[in-house]
Amino acid sequence: MKRIAVLGFALESNAFAPPCGRADFEQRGTYRGAEIDREARAEHPAIYSGISGFYAEMDRRYGRSGWQPVPVVHAASQPAGPVEEDYFKGLLAEFEAGLAAAGPLDGVYIAEHGGATATHTHDPDGEVFALVRRAVGPDVPVVATLDLHANVSDVMMDSVDVLVGYRTNPHVDIFERGAEAARLLEELMAGVRPTAFRVRLPLVGPSVTLLTADGHPYGDLIRLGQSKLDDRVMNVTILAGFAFADTPKNGMTVIVTTRDDPALAKRLAVELAAAGWADRGRYVPRMIGLDDAVTQALAAGADPMSPSLLFADPADNPGGGGRGNTTYILSAFLAAGVHGCIAGVFFDPALVEQAFAAGEGNGFRADLNTRETARFSDPLSWDARVVHLHDGRFVGRHGMVEGKSVDLGRTAVLALDGVTLVAISKRQQCLSSDFFEAFGIDVAGARSIVVKSRGHFRAGFQHLFPPERIREVDVPGLTSPNLANFDWQGLPRPVFPLDPDAAWAPPS
Repeated sequence: MKRIAVLGFALESNAFAPPCGRADFEQRGTYRGAEIDREARAEHPAIYSGISGFYAEMDRRYGRSGWQPVPVVHAASQPAGPVEEDYFKGLLAEFEAGLAAAGPLDGVYIAEHGGATATHTHDPDGEVFALVRRAVGPDVPVVATLDLHANVSDVMMDSVDVLVGYRTNPHVDIFERGAEAARLLEELMAGVRPTAFRVRLPLVGPSVTLLTADGHPYGDLIRLGQSKLDDRVMNVTILAGFAFADTPKNGMTVIVTTRDDPALAKRLAVELAAAGWADRGRYVPRMIGLDDAVTQALAAGADPMSPSLLFADPADNPGGGGRGNTTYILSAFLAAGVHGCIAGVFFDPALVEQAFAAGEGNGFRADLNTRETARFSDPLSWDARVVHLHDGRFVGRHGMVEGKSVDLGRTAVLALDGVTLVAISKRQQCLSSDFFEAFGIDVAGARSIVVKSRGHFRAGFQHLFPPERIREVDVPGLTSPNLANFDWQGLPRPVFPLDPDAAWAPPS
């Protein structure tokens, strides 16, 4: 019987956002011991999907009685600022104690994000990986899954046998990558020797340029990488990284892992990196201004026969550390008299409290951002009517939340003249039409929609909005795709496209 430890730490850290700690991880999801087993195999799990995929594949290959999971702790937060040192060190202590108590292990699966920083270090993910390696020794196979926005350090590479990155953005393959990690771990336990080579490019693509659908440069590069898989090549992972972590390890990273063929790993990694660098000119964002967004929303509202439009606010993406409550688009649409618009999800627990106090069907003066102190989260007051109140829990049907349990906290649907606003109590991005439909809102009948999301929404709205009806709006925020807006401290310079003259040459 194979005994496999399961653990992980999932955080994407924005250096310009407030730090996060225990409350953030408890709210998003911290699972210990048997809780991990139960959630991984639940019909509608809330836990990280990679763990569910790993369990499902191990169950399929070995049967539930043929392997023994040794679940330790998995802690995940919504993207935020750096993790607080005291909380993180406490989590490390839990990992260490759990592995020490586990006894002999045949393997370890680390369900990580890879884009974290901490108040004391730019590489907390490396600290997790190094701790695991120290705890289990040099001979126990260790595999880890990583988000496409992971920033990979030398410590991360040296501590883990195989790093498995997602292949899709929006990330609709997390379950599958967990299953892949299980298959690769089985190979390692059977004696296969992995050999990996990594190349980092001075390429930090703005978030809106990192989609993986056909016609997008990042997707084209990932597909090229997958075409190299064969009996010798066990994994090709190409990580765009997360710019806002602002660390020395930023930069698009190509990792090729072979079955005991280090020369091939190096040759392919350099080949793929060169292809990515040659295509760098496509990693330049193209957004519309706020005035144009207002004009187009007004036109859509005035002509019911015209195609409806979806406006994304990538600069205030909670999925990248944004607060999910800037009012630039909302206030402009209200001031202009836009009608037939739905907007969300807007993170403002105080506003939700106001709505619950007023009660369904009643009007009140909605005061937005009364408790918010973060940069860009300006206040706004507007007359509102409470359309619907809800506990915020539902099971998703589309995109990244399909089949998943979702909890937005207490939720209020508010009518602000021609804009219907969904206000929530637990900060997260708008991932799909479920985030409106769960509260009785007719998304298909809306003339325009505004979502607080960078790109993951595309998977959850693709049944309603093809790419040609989506607009990314250039407004301020903690996750603005205009990288020149930020005071970078750790980002290695020069990098493209922030520095158009950045250069790269393949390693000798």
